Amino acid sequence: MLVGHGRSIFVATLSFLLFLSLFLSLPAAAQSPSVAFYYGAEPPLVELQAFDIAVVEPDHVTNPAARARSVADGTHTLFAYVSLGEVQPSRSYYKQLPAGALRGDNAAWGSKVIDQAAPGWQPFFLDQVIAPLWQQGWRGFFLDTLDSYQLFARTDAERSRQTGAMVALLREFKRRYPDAKLILNRGFELLPEIAPLTYAVAAESLYQGFDAARNQYGPVSATDREWLLAQMSTVRQKYGLPVIAIDYVDPALPASRDLARSTARQIASQGFIPWVADGGLTSLGIGSIEVMPRTVLILVDNLDLDFHYTSAQRFLGMPLNYLGLRYEFVDMSTQALPEGLLQGRYAGVVSWLNAGVDHPGLASWFKRRISEGVRIAVFDTFGFPVDEQQASALGLRRVSPPRSGRMAIRSRDSAMLDFEVTAQPDRSLVEPLQLLPRHGRSLLTLQDGAGTTFDAVALTGWGGYALSPFTTRNLSAVDQDRWILQPIKFLQAALQLPDMPMPDVTTEGGRRMLMAHIDADGFPSRAELPGTPFAADVLQKQILERYRLPTAMSVIEAEISAQGVRPEQSPQLEAIARRIFALPYVEGASHSYSHPFSWARAMGVVSNRDEATNTDKSYGLPLPGYRFDLRREVQGSMDYINTRLMPANKKASLFLWTGNCVPLASAIAETVNDGFLNMNGGDTSITQSNNSWTAIAAQGVRKSGWYQVFAPNQNENVYTNNWTGPFYGFERVIETYKLTGAPYRFKPVDIYYHAYSASKPASLAALHKVYGWAMAQPFTRVFPSQYARKVLDFEATSIARELASGDLIVRTGSNLRTLRLPPGAVAPSLRDSTGVAGIAPGPSGDYLTLAASQVRLSAKSDQGGVRIQDINGSISSFIRSRDASGEQLQFTATANERIVLTLAQSAACRVSADRKPVTPERGTQRYVLGGDDSLPQSTAVVVRCAA
Repeated sequence: MLVGHGRSIFVATLSFLLFLSLFLSLPAAAQSPSVAFYYGAEPPLVELQAFDIAVVEPDHVTNPAARARSVADGTHTLFAYVSLGEVQPSRSYYKQLPAGALRGDNAAWGSKVIDQAAPGWQPFFLDQVIAPLWQQGWRGFFLDTLDSYQLFARTDAERSRQTGAMVALLREFKRRYPDAKLILNRGFELLPEIAPLTYAVAAESLYQGFDAARNQYGPVSATDREWLLAQMSTVRQKYGLPVIAIDYVDPALPASRDLARSTARQIASQGFIPWVADGGLTSLGIGSIEVMPRTVLILVDNLDLDFHYTSAQRFLGMPLNYLGLRYEFVDMSTQALPEGLLQGRYAGVVSWLNAGVDHPGLASWFKRRISEGVRIAVFDTFGFPVDEQQASALGLRRVSPPRSGRMAIRSRDSAMLDFEVTAQPDRSLVEPLQLLPRHGRSLLTLQDGAGTTFDAVALTGWGGYALSPFTTRNLSAVDQDRWILQPIKFLQAALQLPDMPMPDVTTEGGRRMLMAHIDADGFPSRAELPGTPFAADVLQKQILERYRLPTAMSVIEAEISAQGVRPEQSPQLEAIARRIFALPYVEGASHSYSHPFSWARAMGVVSNRDEATNTDKSYGLPLPGYRFDLRREVQGSMDYINTRLMPANKKASLFLWTGNCVPLASAIAETVNDGFLNMNGGDTSITQSNNSWTAIAAQGVRKSGWYQVFAPNQNENVYTNNWTGPFYGFERVIETYKLTGAPYRFKPVDIYYHAYSASKPASLAALHKVYGWAMAQPFTRVFPSQYARKVLDFEATSIARELASGDLIVRTGSNLRTLRLPPGAVAPSLRDSTGVAGIAPGPSGDYLTLAASQVRLSAKSDQGGVRIQDINGSISSFIRSRDASGEQLQFTATANERIVLTLAQSAACRVSADRKPVTPERGTQRYVLGGDDSLPQSTAVVVRCAA
């Protein structure tokens, strides 16, 4: 049973249940809101935000108000589950219940039944149960077990006494909290009195039910269904209230997901809001929409301090992000594997474990995941001995180890193998396994001298595996890694990822993004130029003022403040910083107070990797008497910048990690809790001489729930041998930009360097070359803080398919404005979609330009019409209209420079900006809007096209 919840009783499935809806008007036509219920621990809040309303156990969610989201064309609100008629002994308030409040048991759920007329119960419920939830920010309440009194009330008089007490309680509830939204689970007999106080009504087991006492699922009888249909229809027709139907499907059934979909469609066909899930409501079920999960669970052995150095993070992070997926780690050395139902919640499970480490229980956990239909991709090793029994469960056969003689490759899939280096069999590493007939497809088959075959890489009925040494290989002579496997294609095939649009943080307005950010190291350095000016002064005059690119400039407080290591130079250095921060295209950032090199060491944690690499024992700048203080490093340094250096109309919001850029989770939490963004780290450094996807990092890393945003690429240290020369080496970053832009666009362009790059003529020349190349490209210019927010939006984006229409509903934040279509995918009809302003061709799929936080992508294919092809900024307030005279687009265009807009299919169109006509450049559909260099620029655009 589900701990902490009583159950109502009319149908054997009895309660958890229902709730309803915040009115949402989804773009196309007015529709009922989508609703979900999830009572399990650690609810998948990102996925649940796809629904207009999600009912959760309030003990499992903090700060519900922050989770709510309101956008122009939709809402998302969390409702708190509250049992009115029963109480679990595990509830915190159980021992404080007023005397005489309990009247029997509900054995099916192990709960106690409440006497609603007991003296003191009403004020206790409102003061001890509801008031704390209201203070926490809950504004929606799903009231369960309203009919549990029938377990003890046997006469009409007693039943009337109970319902009268509940009516009085609910009236007082709404008197105290008039803005509260109340969803009732059943309570049909109360509605004549309280319908005006009610937001919605729910009932469970309309077609498929769950008997908690017997732990059995099954169809609802025709008699029970007809009775319930009549009650629900009365609620809808007589009282005009939305009605939710919650049904239950056995997740152990082979086709449980298909049955859930068909049941949800049955419910919807009756005009009710569906939710179909397991009996405990601890899985992500199916409602009027079905979430397309974007989260991958990654199993790793984290034998060091940090996930940064695991193979999964280093090598798989980028391919997973490119496929539109976010991921969460499970550290097998310290964490328990998640139990419960994972189907519908995760796009799949990926494991990349250390060889030779046996994880008891992992094989049985894999088996449970496979049985519920969760796909698994295994890299390097299974993580447990694959004996005959385990092999059989995986569709494999264990055979004798390879015999003496030459090992050869019998067959290989050329699309999946030999991607960056060729596969080379190693007898000592071969796992003696064969794929059973009709259980999958071998991608790499080896054969020993006796003719025995071994399937080292394969796609299977449950996913796929790529065993060592056929994933990556280290080229020891140059200490570089290479992929043997093509990771994107393998992950797509093994996890059977759907062809859905992918949130993208490389592109804005159909153009690749461009930005710059500068770590403050060397700010006080003297440049090797006439007069030996400060490097920061040279940086301002020769780079920032010349190129006027949106830039995050940081300072290290202890390097330039009067309380730092150079107090005598502080007046000059602070003056330079103020001049730089006053530039309109520069945003302020902190590079900490003391510049810790190893954040782990500074915080008193010794990393095995730090020891191995002999990390600088000084930890940071030599500040006499200073003892590391995390809050001083983050909040203190940001306060210094914002109070002493920033102009009155600007605030710094970005914290750039220092040193090895490997902060502990608690350090990331400090930046978030202080209200700041964080960025740096990642080690993207692919070049022609290290041309491997293994040298392209992910967008960031999640540690204990806290997210570190990585820099899109690395700084000049990587290209100058740690600033030992050649000092012009940073010009090779252009190779990195090109290799991460095509044939796959993995990254935006980020000109990332230290202030000391302005101290030498050679490094300064390299900066001019890099800036010159970047400024000549048709990029969209963004600030690093804007990029960081897009990455965080990527992590929080949900995608769901509407069952009735097949349309996709995408919900994201206010910053991410691009979806990438899979290669060869047919673009959705923009006329039938909402919140989509344009389509731009890209190197590996088209890019959709979004104009809202919630969009609907039509299941209909593209039907023409005018659209935005690209713009060097973003689109908002977008309206597409059409009548007999033609088609019209209205929107606001915003950019960090003069706005340039290119239309497609607009030959018969006229364009105006801020009510002034604009003509295109000759022979093109390209329009230049605005005339100055103010930052940002924004203009109201109207495009009118004749029929």
